[in-house]
Amino acid sequence: MQVLIYSDRQELAAAHAAHRGIPVQEDTAGGVAFRGGWWWPKPDPYPIVVMRLWTEQLTTRTIAHESTHAAALFFLTDNVTGWNSRARTYLLGDHEPLAYAIGDLTGQITARLMRAGYQVRP
Repeated sequence: MQVLIYSDRQELAAAHAAHRGIPVQEDTAGGVAFRGGWWWPKPDPYPIVVMRLWTEQLTTRTIAHESTHAAALFFLTDNVTGWNSRARTYLLGDHEPLAYAIGDLTGQITARLMRAGYQVRP
């Protein structure tokens, strides 16, 4: 996995679009987990996941959100659950609601712990 940090959202969106060979999408936000490196029949020499973040959103919430996307991709490559699995929908790209839920919960829990005086470690 590779994590790349950009100075602003526009730089992140441009890099993501260039990597995928698509036009820049103005609504590209936070970070983007992008799969690659495991295509049949010949693996690419690239990382399986490239996470792109920008400096104004280096928060626990965003990192947890993008890590959820990355984890779903790693889980799918390691644990083929079968095409009829109920988890398939969430592991093949439609895991945005799950990523937001995990990001929101992680961010809120971390903020509450810090307000209560706890030191949150990486």
